[in-house]
Amino acid sequence: MHRDFAILIPTRNRPEKVAKLLSSIRSLNRKPQQIIIVASGEDISTTIAKFSGLLPISYRHTNSIGQIAQKKIGISMIIPTTEWCLFLDDDLLLSPSAIDEAFDAVDSLTTGKVIGVGLSLPPTTRANDSNLFLRGTAKFFGIRANPPGKVFKSGHASSYLQENRVVETQWLNGASLWRLEFLDTYGTDFPSTSYAACEDLIFSYPLSKLGKLIYAPNAKLQFQESELSDFDSLSLMEAAAYWRFYFVSMHKELSAWSFAFSQVGRALFAFKRAKEKKMQFALGMIEIESRIIISILQKKDPRYLLNRLVN
Repeated sequence: MHRDFAILIPTRNRPEKVAKLLSSIRSLNRKPQQIIIVASGEDISTTIAKFSGLLPISYRHTNSIGQIAQKKIGISMIIPTTEWCLFLDDDLLLSPSAIDEAFDAVDSLTTGKVIGVGLSLPPTTRANDSNLFLRGTAKFFGIRANPPGKVFKSGHASSYLQENRVVETQWLNGASLWRLEFLDTYGTDFPSTSYAACEDLIFSYPLSKLGKLIYAPNAKLQFQESELSDFDSLSLMEAAAYWRFYFVSMHKELSAWSFAFSQVGRALFAFKRAKEKKMQFALGMIEIESRIIISILQKKDPRYLLNRLVN
């Protein structure tokens, strides 16, 4: 079945990675109707020009900060007749059959309307590689749990990337394919910060109540580099904590106190892996947890904590 789709790539100061991603898009069995690239920081028009005439690229440079702002700009640029849009980070590569496999997964379900499809990335849940004691600790704090793709009361979203069959989920990560008519809500009421942890969870979870979200394990993507970013730095842990708190506060079925408890577990794991000075890191995590608890007790809007992240 023919389906028109666009690919949306937000990027910042990574022209080499964008070039590699575009080369992988050229190798797709099923080609996109449009490729939208929204760049902040360095203007990468020279890189884009190398693919002129080879790919249907729409490019915009923006001074707006953060991936949320970039995606909102990109969504506004999508050709209205497009049926689907694939969100991609700039450090990924597509296998030639990735799009075919994603749509095959959609067609494999005979009931309900699929509105979002998660593509397959190598699993990155670090607790999966931990020893028995650490896995038990993660389970105690609710940051290692089944079933796959479920959002728990604490706001923890369990991984689905380890699955080898099509499964229905309650959330999707950033490498995901969406029906265009459901993207008009993207970024609604999102505070603006340079690092938007949980952005994919905040966007996708409410949509799981409107239609089916599925994971397509055969729609393969790869990271361009095996070395992942350091997500355990104190600044990123702070951003992630406040964003998760914001997410939990948006949904009555979720619990701020369950989130605060799970955050203790995250802090312990982050402390174990911390590359910064241990005492300084520990005091910083205690301060973050204290702010969250005080906010819960005083019933403050979590946006006030997110405002601390704005430069």
